Amino acid sequence: MKPISFIKKYQIVFVLSLISLKGFSQNNNPVVNYNHFVTFLKEHYGLFPYKNINWDSLGTYYSRFVNDSTSSDSLFFLISRLAGNLRDKHLWLDNEKYAYNFSIGKIAHIRQMDSIFASRQKYKNVNLIRSGYLNNKFQTSEINNFLSGKIGSDIGYLSLDWFDKDVHMVDSVMTDIINSFSDCNALIIDIRNNIGGTDSSALTVANHLVKSRQCYQISRIRVAGSVNYYSDPVYWYINPANVRFPKPVFVLINRYTISAAETFLLALIDQKHIRILGEPTAGAFSDSEDANLPNGWHFSYSIGVWTDSNGNLWEEKGIRPDIFIKDLHEENNKSDPCLDFVLKSLGK
Repeated sequence: MKPISFIKKYQIVFVLSLISLKGFSQNNNPVVNYNHFVTFLKEHYGLFPYKNINWDSLGTYYSRFVNDSTSSDSLFFLISRLAGNLRDKHLWLDNEKYAYNFSIGKIAHIRQMDSIFASRQKYKNVNLIRSGYLNNKFQTSEINNFLSGKIGSDIGYLSLDWFDKDVHMVDSVMTDIINSFSDCNALIIDIRNNIGGTDSSALTVANHLVKSRQCYQISRIRVAGSVNYYSDPVYWYINPANVRFPKPVFVLINRYTISAAETFLLALIDQKHIRILGEPTAGAFSDSEDANLPNGWHFSYSIGVWTDSNGNLWEEKGIRPDIFIKDLHEENNKSDPCLDFVLKSLGK
């Protein structure tokens, strides 16, 4: 999967939204669209029992501000305000003009999205890592946007930007990478700014790092009806792969480590040879799905409850590192605090 700009991603989503509505007449009535959003989430949103809010009351409250003459912009702002009460970083609302997500913290024009997400790159300066730590000797793969190399002669470094759907390819590439680190004494896994992806892919990567089989995650999907109706639980297990790294592993995280990258961490946190460093993660674990309003606007929403093996919910909280290290905040930094800490702890 080749990286594409966030603007292009939104354009693709919007086009697909229009295609999905082909053959159906759009209804642009503001009241109809507002009510559809409120009712749809009431029937399908997966985290109401854990949000400590009354969705019906909120829906009624905000409905006072919408009528048949409400403008398109005003309706977008209103629904965004309502959605913000869920404090959910998986809940997006976007159209051809605007986008809203709780992690952005504001309604942004589509043209701003690339710059918003590009500004986060300073929290993981890949160019600095390539030149300053890997000495410009590295390998890359489109699978998971892998970047791998060695720091010095005996420390492996692997960066993952997301988790692809093709589990077989992820396993194959990961096997090759781990084999290339067979002479290393430690391994750094960098999932700072990892945007998530597929849980099964994250599990596949984790299996190359763990030493013991155990349950690490339980997922339940919301069933339409009562807010307390869920599918039977699915228990997720790590299972050590034949090719794995058994020596010390250091995992780097930050506030932009999200979704499947966080479930990846759940698979690692009880492994004694693995330490997690950096900043607390975003706190958005549930899978999400896409839907459309009658007027063609796209939105996504959390579909269920993802917990650790003990039933603890980490939504909104995020996973805290074993060692807190404040991440980069300046693009021109000459060093990476997280990497420097690991190297110092290894006597480098």
